[in-house]
Order: sequence, then structure tokens, then C-alpha cells
Amino acid sequence: MTDPGPWRFDPVQGEYRVAGGFPELKHLVVQVRRKKTLSGEGRFHSEILQSPPLRRVVEKFGEEYIRRKVTIVEGDLSLPLCGLSPQLVGELRRRVDVVINTAGLVEFGPPLNESLITNVYGVRNLIELVQLLDAKLVHISTCYVAGKKNGRVPEQTPIPGYYPFLENAEDQRFNVAEELEWCEKFIREVAGPNPAEALQKGAVQETLRKGGMDRADSWGWINTYTYTKSMGEQLIAKTPWLRYCIVRPAIVESALRFPFPGWNEGMTTSAPLVLMGGEGFKSWPVRKDGPLEIIPVDLVTTGILIATAAILCDRHQTVYHLATAADNPVMLPRLVAFLGMNSRYKHKHKKGGNKLANLWKTYVETQVVSVEQLQAQRRRLHRGLDFFHATLNFSKKVLSNGFVDPYLRGLRITRRQIRQQEQTLDMFLPFMVHNSFIFETNNIRQAFNMLADADRERLLWDPENIDWADYWVNIHTKGIEKWIRPVFVKQQDRTSTIR
Repeated sequence: MTDPGPWRFDPVQGEYRVAGGFPELKHLVVQVRRKKTLSGEGRFHSEILQSPPLRRVVEKFGEEYIRRKVTIVEGDLSLPLCGLSPQLVGELRRRVDVVINTAGLVEFGPPLNESLITNVYGVRNLIELVQLLDAKLVHISTCYVAGKKNGRVPEQTPIPGYYPFLENAEDQRFNVAEELEWCEKFIREVAGPNPAEALQKGAVQETLRKGGMDRADSWGWINTYTYTKSMGEQLIAKTPWLRYCIVRPAIVESALRFPFPGWNEGMTTSAPLVLMGGEGFKSWPVRKDGPLEIIPVDLVTTGILIATAAILCDRHQTVYHLATAADNPVMLPRLVAFLGMNSRYKHKHKKGGNKLANLWKTYVETQVVSVEQLQAQRRRLHRGLDFFHATLNFSKKVLSNGFVDPYLRGLRITRRQIRQQEQTLDMFLPFMVHNSFIFETNNIRQAFNMLADADRERLLWDPENIDWADYWVNIHTKGIEKWIRPVFVKQQDRTSTIR
């Protein structure tokens, strides 16, 4: 974080360790949002510095050194100047060389108003701040602003006026200002005369969620997230004299090497699918001819630092894709096989649970199916559940006691879990079936090659060297089981208790 130095692999300890430092880094200003009664600075020292990725950095340099090297400012991207006071902005003016913006609402299909707040209006506030600071901007977006595409996706596509169904250079139908007018009118119509109250209601949020997804789909974006991220990019690209570059990662997954193999945080990206596979889900609808564009999180952070170095030297490109399929693709059927291997091993050695279920999950192979086959399987499953539910209800009437109630409660929980699985899988269909992406990564490779030898050792960009079988089975899957499953189980338990 604040002077991490090159991390070299220690074969004795089997992990990466700090060796050296970045003495050329003068100072780091980190903006952290307040969390209820906990200040931004309090969050930084009690949550961020105490997190597993930074623990060894703190141990090496000490909190006192970090306090001298890092200034924490409290703010919020949704506020003017991102929540910074004009006085503080004046103090920081021309003392900040570059602003790296990692903020964003990454949920695929939130209510439209929520996605706009961070991904569009927040970017507008950010642009104003960067201009007043007289700084450069590195903005983190996503490769999937490309929308519904098949094949290679270049980095040179012009940003202003872009939408995935763009027909030619003369097509000027998409305009961010006009699109925001449409969004704001739609939100006003849905929210009605009392928006503060209405926007808290579930029915209103669902209408805004569906409206955002439908609007994104009409232009060719996969979901509300990519639609609003693209609008944020276009605001940046249309700002005169703004010195910027945009970094677009693909699907971000567990750490390959740094801070240690398998580090992961949050129920994001493929974690829900890996958890489903670990629980014995067997039928996966994927393309047989396409890769999944995934990238370890530490390669993403490396790419961000390389792009930042390039813009500081005024040798940057406008867009940097951070992806792997152009150099080292992992095909979707192969990933399905990896999920099956994980499930078989887990349930073969599982001590508790239903023995028959464990045997089934151990010896029944995972399979690649079509969307039509998946839908047919779902219909059969739901017919069986409906019959079981009707039988239990009839038994309850006949017996006239509470004997059947535990089975009915268990059935309700099972059906809810099945619906959640179905919704999760459907959310990923654009990445696994409907589209096939290969994001070109020439710009980050060129920037990496411009680094000095010592910096190439510290900031290693080498997706071509990833052993996907080892990464997926021994690093990524195990990382999700260790870091994500406990959080997922707590959420499931809380949901079951509430309902």
C-alpha cells in the first residue's frame, strides 16, 4: 500500500515477502468514506490496515511510518468535490500528481438511481475535483463496457458516443447528456411526488432495477453496471484538457501471488458460481468455443500501477485492458471440469451431511448443457417440488398436527436456495453463453516493456505464465472456500432466521 517494495517468493516459507521499498513515493493521500459513526481515518486504521493483505506491510514498516507517509481524507464520491472541503482542495492543489479512482457500484443490476449516483454523478464530481487539483486521472472501469460482443475487442474504439449496437462512425444516437435526461425523467416518474419515501420501497426499487436493465439492454449493454460505467467513461473522455487514462479489468478473481495466493474479498465475480459448484451443482450452460475472461486481482493492481507510471511520464494510452484471453485463454468447458474436480474432492472427503448426497456429488460428473437443456431440467425439478409441497400440505390437513411443519419449512428454504442459484446462473449467462470476449491487451504490454528492469521485477505483468489448472483448483477455489464461504454461510443463516 504505502511502500510495499518488490515481493519475492520465499521457497522455504512458500509465500511472497517484502524485499526493499519504493523510496521515490513521496506521499499518498487516501480518501475513505465514513461508515456510520466510524470516521474515514478510523476505518483506515481499524479495518484497512488490519486486513490480511496489509498485515505484513504494517508489520514491516510500522503504523507510525505509515501515518507519516499516508494522509487520510474523509469523503464521498456522491458529494460535490467528492466530499472534500474547498480549503482542503486548495491545500492539495498542484501537490497531487495523479488521482486513482477505484470507486464504483459493481452490482450488476441495482436500482438505476443507485448505479447513477456512484458510476455517473460520482464521476462528474471526480472530474471537477481532478481539474481543481490540476492533477492527472487514472479511472478504473471494466472491459465489459464493450457490451454484447463476440470476438476480439480492441482498445482503440472511440469512447464518446459509444454504445454496443453502434453501427458506424456517423451514428450519433447515443449522447450521455440526453441519456441522463431520460434516466432522471424515468426515476421521477417511478418515484412520484415523494421520492425520498418512495425510493425506499421494494416495489419502486424493483421497477427501477428492471428499468435500468431494460434500458441497458436496448443499447446493447449486458447490465446496468456496464451501462452506467460506460456513461462515466464518456463524461471523462468528453472533458476538454483532462489528462486521463482508463483502466478496464476483465472479471477480477483471487490473487495469484500478492499479497498471498488465494486472497479474495466479497461476494463478487465468480465466487457465487464456485460456491454453487462446491455444493454439487452439476449442469453448466457454457459455450464450448469460448474463453472466460478472468484475471487475478494482483495482476489488476499491477496493471493499474503500470498505467499510472505511464501517465505520470506522459507516455500513456487512453485505454488499458487488463485481461488474459489474448495471451493465455482458459476455455469455459475446462472451467466446468475444474468445478467438478473441486466438488468431487470436497464431498469424497466430507465427514458430515447426507451420505447419499455426498456420494452423488462425488461420483456424478459435471456436464456442459445448453440453455434449453437447463430450462428443461429446471421445469422437471420445480414440478417435483410442487408435487412434494402439495403432498406435505395434504398430509398436514389429514394429520391435523405439527408433524409436517419442519418438512414444510425445510422445503421453503430449499426452494429459496434453488431460486437464488437460478438467478445467479442467469446473471452470468451473458459471460458464459451469449457472448464470447477476447480483450486485446497490447497497451499494457507496451507500457510494461517501457519499465526499467528493476521495475519489471517489482511490477510483473505475465498472464501468459498462469497455469489455469493449478490456479483454479489450488488457489482460486481454495481462496473462495477460505475467505468467502464463511461470509456466505452467515448470510444464509441470517436469511433463514429472518424468514
